[in-house]
Amino acid sequence: MSEKEDFYRLLYTIRRFEETVLENFAKGVFFGTTHTYLGQEANAVGVLSQIQEGDIVFSNHRCHGHFLAYGGDLRALFAEMMGKATGICGGRGGSQHLHWKNFYSNGVQGGIVPVATGMALAEKRKKTDAIAVCFLGDGTLGQGVVYESLNMASLWKIPILYVLENNHIAQTTPTGLALSGSAIERFQAFEISTIELDTADVMEIMPVAADLLDDVRSGRKPRALVLHTSRFGAHSKGDDTRDLKVVAKLKDSRDPLRIFAPRLDLEVRHLIENEVDAQIAETYQQALKDPFPEITYIGPQSSHEKESQVSERKFQLPNLPLSTDDKKFTVLKSLNNALHHAMSSDDKVMLLGEDILDPYGGAFKVTNGLSTRFPNRVMPTPISEAGIVGVAAGMAMRGLRPVVEIMFGDFVTLIADQVINHAAKFRWMYNDQVRVPVVIRSPMGGRRGYGPTHSQSLEKLFLGVPGLKVLAPCALRIQQKTGHQKTKTVNQHSLDAGQLLLNAIMDDDPVLFVENKLLYLQPILDDTSLPEFDLTLASIQSGSPTYKLTIKGAPEPRLTIAAYGYMAELARQAALDLAFEQEIFVELIVPTQLAPLDDAEILESARKTGRLVVVEEGTLTLGWGTEVIARVTEVLGSGLKVARRVAAWDLPVPASGVLEELVLPGVDDILQAVQKMV
Repeated sequence: MSEKEDFYRLLYTIRRFEETVLENFAKGVFFGTTHTYLGQEANAVGVLSQIQEGDIVFSNHRCHGHFLAYGGDLRALFAEMMGKATGICGGRGGSQHLHWKNFYSNGVQGGIVPVATGMALAEKRKKTDAIAVCFLGDGTLGQGVVYESLNMASLWKIPILYVLENNHIAQTTPTGLALSGSAIERFQAFEISTIELDTADVMEIMPVAADLLDDVRSGRKPRALVLHTSRFGAHSKGDDTRDLKVVAKLKDSRDPLRIFAPRLDLEVRHLIENEVDAQIAETYQQALKDPFPEITYIGPQSSHEKESQVSERKFQLPNLPLSTDDKKFTVLKSLNNALHHAMSSDDKVMLLGEDILDPYGGAFKVTNGLSTRFPNRVMPTPISEAGIVGVAAGMAMRGLRPVVEIMFGDFVTLIADQVINHAAKFRWMYNDQVRVPVVIRSPMGGRRGYGPTHSQSLEKLFLGVPGLKVLAPCALRIQQKTGHQKTKTVNQHSLDAGQLLLNAIMDDDPVLFVENKLLYLQPILDDTSLPEFDLTLASIQSGSPTYKLTIKGAPEPRLTIAAYGYMAELARQAALDLAFEQEIFVELIVPTQLAPLDDAEILESARKTGRLVVVEEGTLTLGWGTEVIARVTEVLGSGLKVARRVAAWDLPVPASGVLEELVLPGVDDILQAVQKMV
């Protein structure tokens, strides 16, 4: 078969697939909605016919044409849209969310741009010949994260081709009413060389795409292709407000199949069409008969209902050794030590963030010394939080292990889309075919006088995100021995903040690592530096320890306090006061894994005491403590006699030190909560 015949077959296959979907949607065999590629077939065929094995393609909500042009399977695509087990992603992704080989798509269009950019960056760092192609629409140019991505792509000379398919209308809004200026100049503003084509002829698109792809591959730098195109169908199934005469005119003048058809003999063309029609009909019927998937509920449940297990790891770092100067070994030094240890142990570990280069070493000095020691793997970034996290997620999906520093926890609001709709979803949405080992570190908390936008504890915004772990180190440490005593190969290491960070870096899922600012200068405490307490390792789940503290020699505790991060320090102070001033003895439970919630030890302690106080620095309403009490109440029922929450007032954090102390929870608040219960 000739190249022209191949092109026509592919163009016609995309057309007939989309038409078949629309013809059968009313029958209820497909779920959700669909965004057809009718009229734009030449773009996908012209560009993707020129990529090489190993190249990455990232598409958007209008992805069927791209997927089929990439070489995707018809039956698997039908089955995916029908929600069948034989679908590309087992029915989990549906029409918009596909992954097969090096093809990816996601329905949040602007958010895919940094992810695709990060994938291309990973290939550059790995020194492969692979490049990335990212398809975006004209409406996406209204998204700020697109420009963050273009800036980094140009700055770091990332090998990616951005293909803008400008069909001159968003959902129902003409582009001229939503965007000002030139699409080309938007790329050129970042020194990204751009070519513009206004054609529906695959034979005109193909050579231009080939040259651009070669340029990207040889120059290892970004390029852009703006394709003026026309979609014949609605944005989705039935939201087309255009005049029917306008659409008919587009079909007469800009139909890729009509333009291409005269290049083939009529008999050959009819033969191809008949073969494709038969294939479409057959694969559609096969998909109809395929089974639906089964799914096991893995949602919120108490930790006592599931076995403790360590997350799957792709590599193992040696245990972080104990400091030789324990008195001066702070949480800050432990975290810094862990980053040095991780980067020296595996060259896939990379660090990205704002102002992280020496001699500054980050706003709180956690990254101090790393850029000097690993100059090629510490990447100072623009002030582009969403873009940074998206790029890092893309890097992670292509085999690297990036660690991102968000300078202040308040700015995690800017990364929400990249975390919630991308990094945390990819593994499950793509039917467990990918991993996203990215760690997002961020200092949280107040009492530094930084005011309403630099003092918040916002981790609760992410505690219910499926696929995301949220960890919070504390100032405690348990010394452990590993190895074989008989052979004298015993190594001593500590389960502390640094080891928790190492475990997060080794995790194959995305992790939000919450570091309270006031913890940084706190010394690491163990049983030798806590003479009043018995400190034990209550449990360890997925590499995240839960600590338990009780007063030495005290009677059975009458109450349970659960706290994490810096609040565990305040709770420890309150426990001392209660014991020695009021003879009220408590059991303090300090988890380091906030999500998925590790509540087993809290539950076990509350079962014994019947009273529970939960302490967090974030605002009171709908926080971590609320969820803990709900979980414990569901299990214990009336066995939990009383519970109270201690948290910040539901107000922004004031800059005034006096007001800040009032708004944020302190030792006195914990004492008052206990006194009201006992």
